[in-house]
Amino acid sequence: MRLRRPTVAADLPAGFHAAEARALQVTLTGVLSAVERAAGRPVPVDVVLEAGRDGAVVVLCRNRVVGFVPDPHVAGLRDQVRSAGRRAHVGAPGRVVREDGLWRVWVGPEPDGGLPPVPDGLDTLPEPQPTILGVPLRRDGT
Repeated sequence: MRLRRPTVAADLPAGFHAAEARALQVTLTGVLSAVERAAGRPVPVDVVLEAGRDGAVVVLCRNRVVGFVPDPHVAGLRDQVRSAGRRAHVGAPGRVVREDGLWRVWVGPEPDGGLPPVPDGLDTLPEPQPTILGVPLRRDGT
């Protein structure tokens, strides 16, 4: 009996930064070990692309949602996820990198000249409020 779903390699014409890193910092920090976080160096990872709500394509790393495919790349990858079906994962190489004080996910092979800068407007969701056991630390919304 086989429990794991097979992985289909994503056809990526170019790599990209996953969207919404600012809102998902807690999750991104959680997918890294303490040693990986302390080193602050890029961490090679395998990412999985899955269908999300409203036509979005979700980026998963180590079984956690760590971002979304940005608009310029979503149409082609949505079709790949759809054609792979529910019984297969669509996978790609990736890297978790520290840039401008945030952990970010690069999806695809690393370009020869290094990773390009993060495009403006990639993170649109607000940063989550700090909480302790789900209770907000601030009441005024700031």
